[in-house]
Amino acid sequence: MRTRFFFPVSYLISLAALLPLLLFVSGCTPIGAAIGAGATAGSIAMEERSFSDSISDREIAVRINKRYVDNSTSLFANVNVDVVEGRVLLTGAVADQNMRIDAARLAWQEDGVSIVINEIQVTPDGDIFHAGRDAIVKTKLVAAITLDRYVQAVNYEIAVTNGTVYLFGIAQNRAEVDRVIAHARTLAYVRRIIDHMQMVDAPERLTRLAEQEKANNAAQ
Repeated sequence: MRTRFFFPVSYLISLAALLPLLLFVSGCTPIGAAIGAGATAGSIAMEERSFSDSISDREIAVRINKRYVDNSTSLFANVNVDVVEGRVLLTGAVADQNMRIDAARLAWQEDGVSIVINEIQVTPDGDIFHAGRDAIVKTKLVAAITLDRYVQAVNYEIAVTNGTVYLFGIAQNRAEVDRVIAHARTLAYVRRIIDHMQMVDAPERLTRLAEQEKANNAAQ
């Protein structure tokens, strides 16, 4: 007879909290670094955005976060930055409207930014009231869409702040986004769902890609 092991929820949550740290530590070793690099390269290869755009987006996010650190540690600590093909989504919670405006202003200063979507909430003392719940919602939603064969989850960035779910990235079509929204609606503690997905065949996106290809060909 097979022996089954059951673990309390608190234990599993603790393991989940430790996972990023373990991945970081493993990345410090040659084998861990190789695995991490391979996983990153694999995920990039599956994305709608190009390899160069993916790298550029990560660089933009790093530079924006550096601006936040230089300007205010509170901005860096409380604002989450996602970048997809030059489109920037800001989420999180800050203490006052001026901080919210500053976050967008600093993001706009970066080269390569085409639009800044400011979804930062203003709450007393910049609190995220239910950070634990938000993390659980995000984890469950990412798992659900990853297991859904009709959703290309690698193209989705998901942020959750005080029960509000933000969808960001590149969608195949409206039906795919609707499936993701349907998954989100089944989760406890979700208050609102805000969709900032861009369709893969959006005219403005296709125009930008064509201009980019033309510039690349001219440079060769």
